[in-house]
Amino acid sequence: MRNELTNLTAKFALIVFCLAPLGCSFSQTDSSWSNSLNMNFVRIEAGEFIQGSPLDAPLREENETPHLVQISRRFWIGATHVTVGQWAAFAKESGYQTLAEKQGWSYGAWNVPEDKWDKYEGGSWKSPGFEQGDNNPVVCVTWHDAVAFCEWLSEKEERTYRLPTEAEWEYTARGGTTTIYPWGNDPEDCEGWLNGSDESTASRNLYTLFPPFNWNDGYIYTSPVATFRANAFGLYDPIGNTLAWCSDWYGEYPKGPVKDPTGIVDGEQRILRGGGFVYGPDRSRSAFRGRNWPDFQNFYVGFRVLLESEGETVP
Repeated sequence: MRNELTNLTAKFALIVFCLAPLGCSFSQTDSSWSNSLNMNFVRIEAGEFIQGSPLDAPLREENETPHLVQISRRFWIGATHVTVGQWAAFAKESGYQTLAEKQGWSYGAWNVPEDKWDKYEGGSWKSPGFEQGDNNPVVCVTWHDAVAFCEWLSEKEERTYRLPTEAEWEYTARGGTTTIYPWGNDPEDCEGWLNGSDESTASRNLYTLFPPFNWNDGYIYTSPVATFRANAFGLYDPIGNTLAWCSDWYGEYPKGPVKDPTGIVDGEQRILRGGGFVYGPDRSRSAFRGRNWPDFQNFYVGFRVLLESEGETVP
């Protein structure tokens, strides 16, 4: 009888697998799975957290007003940033060209004396100005480019992929922590966890505007995804490597508790989160809020993808 039940269970599981959307090639467990582009996702349960930073926190900025946020639905989020190889598959199948490819340049470094971004002629995700492998995070993509990738993947796999909201981003980046960084309160706690501005960056006289970490992570520019340790939720590079676009317009935080916030209705700049290889301790904090124009793209801006879940909503 037990063998019959086991066989029946196996057959049922096979039927469920075969009925999954054709675009999805599941390697599913209780907490993670991968899709047809070999993008690895981790499941994030609903919950609450304090977004922002305490009023007495070191290095905090005025726009980081602390407030309680409820995330009412579980979801799946990319364990890593979208990679060059995954973007290349999208571009090949869809014929999509980024804004940088169309206009023939991307933004390069910040020109401190002239207070503006310098243009990098010929710069794009294919050639950002340094060597990139298929497993490095894609860069030089605008907010619109990132949204186009999500829309294509949603249609391809008959599921809803999108950019995370700023709240969803911080919820997953913190990984249940309340500290300044996902790994502690001291910048030295970050060693071995992220690719940030460090001694190797300083050795090239890059980004002296941002004080570096006092160690060497081994990478001047981007590192292959999942090079460093994952946070408590299973995310690699929640801080560091590249900035990541979020879906929200930039605006002031609410002053009270909120449920599933999506930001202000309209604005001028979109949210960018997560620091990057150009940022040191001040801008590698979990609460740091970056932002820029939706058409902005340069060599340390990428993105991470969220997949909506059909799971239960918490009242």
